[in-house]
Amino acid sequence: MVINLPDGPEYTAGDELTCSSNGYPAPTYAWTVDGVDGSTTSTQALQEGASTYICTATVTYGGGATCSETETATVTAYSKYKTQYNRTVTILMLMALYSNKTWVSPLNSSHLSASNLSPLFY
Repeated sequence: MVINLPDGPEYTAGDELTCSSNGYPAPTYAWTVDGVDGSTTSTQALQEGASTYICTATVTYGGGATCSETETATVTAYSKYKTQYNRTVTILMLMALYSNKTWVSPLNSSHLSASNLSPLFY
């Protein structure tokens, strides 16, 4: 059994984990997120913050016999607004470096310019 993560490197709340397992008859799925019941399908939406996701796949045979397996993933998902902000800041920083201008961060007033980064590129 495998839990597939969405394409990374960062995950956004609302992205989905997918649990896949082989079995005959086809397995049923149940998710728990931080110990609370979640989705009963093969996918589970990520919640904002760090959470532990457990997928249980169960195959039920004739006569009520079952076979189950579980897989666990601990994932941190960020708010979609934080992810968008990080991308915007990165683009602005690259534009400042490309145009040889000084970048002033709105968060901590640190300065970044092409001239003070040049030793990193040699």
